[in-house]
Amino acid sequence: MKAGIGLSIQKNALLVGREVWDQASIKIGQDKIDFAILFTTVNLASASLLKIIKNKLAGQPLIGCSSQAVITNSGIYKHAALLVLISCEGLNMNAAFVKDIKTKGALSAGEELGGKLVQEFTGSQREFGIFFCDGLMEEGSKLILGLQERLGKSFPIIGASASDNLRFHKTYLFFNQEIFTDAAVGILLGGGLSFGLGIKHGWKPLGKPRTVTDSHGNVIERIDNKPAVSIYRDYFAKDIAGLKKELKYISTLYPIGLYLEGEEEYLLRNILSIEDNGSLVCQGDIPLGSQIRLMIGNKESCLLAARQASEEAKQNLSALKLGQPQKYSSIDIAFVFDSASRYSLLRRGAIEELKMVKNAIGEDVPIAGFYTYGEQAPLKAIGYHGEAHFHNQTISVLGLGG
Repeated sequence: MKAGIGLSIQKNALLVGREVWDQASIKIGQDKIDFAILFTTVNLASASLLKIIKNKLAGQPLIGCSSQAVITNSGIYKHAALLVLISCEGLNMNAAFVKDIKTKGALSAGEELGGKLVQEFTGSQREFGIFFCDGLMEEGSKLILGLQERLGKSFPIIGASASDNLRFHKTYLFFNQEIFTDAAVGILLGGGLSFGLGIKHGWKPLGKPRTVTDSHGNVIERIDNKPAVSIYRDYFAKDIAGLKKELKYISTLYPIGLYLEGEEEYLLRNILSIEDNGSLVCQGDIPLGSQIRLMIGNKESCLLAARQASEEAKQNLSALKLGQPQKYSSIDIAFVFDSASRYSLLRRGAIEELKMVKNAIGEDVPIAGFYTYGEQAPLKAIGYHGEAHFHNQTISVLGLGG
């Protein structure tokens, strides 16, 4: 397997397209390109940029999305485009998209996307899929459930939600020459490509377990038969008005932790808003009857989680091909899907987080990633037993090798 990365911080789409293509293709050399992934900051998300790259690619698929900032070995960029070209002998794949998710419903849209991907996938057994979806979608969990209806409940679904510049106005998805909102894109992969995944968040439980006694979708109405806001009102000794003023701080440092039976880590849920009736609107579904905890995190625990996720990705890639250690023991490229909430918390420390990743996977391993409005992956990375989930505030490291 070979991976080529191109980075541009130019402002003109034509110059950006040429620069990222030239850099990435030089690193690939004469090898046949199989597929491409593009991440851009929201100000560079344009159909003209996609057209320039797609014309160079010819028949190979291109997927990607917009972000608040992109992540590479060389640093973190708030105005940039990042192109990844992948070449892998014996690779089988199929890419597809679904749009108009709000109209179709997230569950139906997930089933449609999964059906398209499976229908045209030929050759060897499919191993995993990479997916990106609209970061402002309210039912990310249902999109995953729809995908699992077609791909299988334990099929490794790995990806992230597109983001913008924290205005929560519009995010973009890329598929070949088209740019979408209210959509999802994905690619199924199998054959000569191997992967290792690590995912962590670093937040710890705080206080006693509680039960969600009234909820629908991503809205918690009542916890332990009291208004949901009581979980924060009791801890911070503030009324609803006071909590609303500090919502960003509370949501980042004190998210809701959702307990899932058989899993080692809690699933995190950011609080998007606190309603006047005491309801909590979350970034992701909270099923009725869920056991939840208040969670707490800090910069040190975030940095430790980044190192652990990176180490897991490297270890898992090696473990998957124990019979062929010489061929499959190293990461050829690492994709990093990192929560925008972590970026807001770490601020200048985000560079330290990137150093943790590089130290764990190897200084020379190419890195391509972005800051997300949600991550999709199994909670337990080792062995990939168990369904994928919609996450908040995690760092997910996907190592590829072949």
